[in-house]
Amino acid sequence: MTTPVLTPAARPRRGAVRLALVLAALPLALSACGGPATEPTEQETTVQSSPDPSGTPGTPDAPGPSGTSAPTPEGSPVPTAPPAASGTTALLTISLQQDASAEPVQYVLECVDGVPGPASTLPGAEAACTALARLGTEFFTARPDKDIICTQQYGGPQTASITGTLNGTSILASFALTDGCEISRWNRVQDILGAPGAQ
Repeated sequence: MTTPVLTPAARPRRGAVRLALVLAALPLALSACGGPATEPTEQETTVQSSPDPSGTPGTPDAPGPSGTSAPTPEGSPVPTAPPAASGTTALLTISLQQDASAEPVQYVLECVDGVPGPASTLPGAEAACTALARLGTEFFTARPDKDIICTQQYGGPQTASITGTLNGTSILASFALTDGCEISRWNRVQDILGAPGAQ
């Protein structure tokens, strides 16, 4: 019995058939490799579970005594995010004057590691400490740019000043509502000074 000899024209056809078989089998092999859906990780389980509205200790989402969440059923605590104002230290005097004839009203703002300290008398001190962390010392120590053109609008006779130390830097900043630039500056420290024109 003789073995048939493949002609050069038949060889590419046989290779094409093999390639077609491999490509046809590939989707089946890939779907078999997918396997069952994987179990969610511990972090995903914590995010997906809804917190107990009562917030009682011992539930997976209730805060623990050290500022971290209580251990999850798997036994690993999930840390909570630090406060936004973390690390900000300040002792400031805020002076507000409604107009040139009014007596100035003064408040003290003390922030210790981002939270209001015992010396604070400023209403909304927590929001004020967060604003200090957001603005940083550069906002209070920056010199005004004389090349900026400000809109000529008048926001009222109110003036204010903030003096003291912020993160170890002495600051002395004045605020008014005499033009668009000054109104914009006041709005950026609104959590400290209050809304422009507020009594």
